[in-house]
Amino acid sequence: MHTSSSKKIRTALLFIFILVLIVVVYLLFFMRTDGSELAEDGPAIASYIAGINQSRAEKDAEFADSTRSRFNAEERAVFHGLNYFDPDPYYKISAVFTVDTSSPAFKMPTNTDRKPNYRVFGFIDFTVHGIDCRLTAYQNMDYKDDPEWGGYLFVPFSDKTNGKESYGAGRYLDIPIPGPGSFILDFNEAYNPYCAYSDRWSCPLVPVGNYLEVSIPAGEKKYKH
Repeated sequence: MHTSSSKKIRTALLFIFILVLIVVVYLLFFMRTDGSELAEDGPAIASYIAGINQSRAEKDAEFADSTRSRFNAEERAVFHGLNYFDPDPYYKISAVFTVDTSSPAFKMPTNTDRKPNYRVFGFIDFTVHGIDCRLTAYQNMDYKDDPEWGGYLFVPFSDKTNGKESYGAGRYLDIPIPGPGSFILDFNEAYNPYCAYSDRWSCPLVPVGNYLEVSIPAGEKKYKH
């Protein structure tokens, strides 16, 4: 009887151990403690990565095409494609948007004398690498009624990859105007200002409030001339 009871106890303990191990593996590989959207199945992740790579290839083709590129002939002659971090679903982040249009429009500083008209449209709160972050989203007042760009907000940001893997002056995101509440902020879509390619461009400077104290190794890297 004693031997039978011991065997049952060992079996129960083994079952509990296996169950705990399964839960730990699941948490490590399929869940995140912050706002990332990584908890997707394999085919969904593969489809997402393929979509990011496809949009990057299309942008390269546009930059190389003399009929569509904003590069001049000299710049196109040395263009061999843009440089990117590998697509990473971790940086497809669940964020919260708060609308706040109470501030008046202002002239946004650029690297030149040009000062386009913007206003603060709201705030984006999210968590990455366990750190709570906030970015301000801006609306370009000169394009707010534009049929193509009027539905987008401008989110310039800098992070700890700047000057190392990514462009030193920061990068940009264009996001569809979200409603209040949760939405997806995808740093894999971060792109360089045109000033990263040539000093003949005029580009908005990243406001101090949009400096992130984390590394965001996602999106576009430094441009290699």
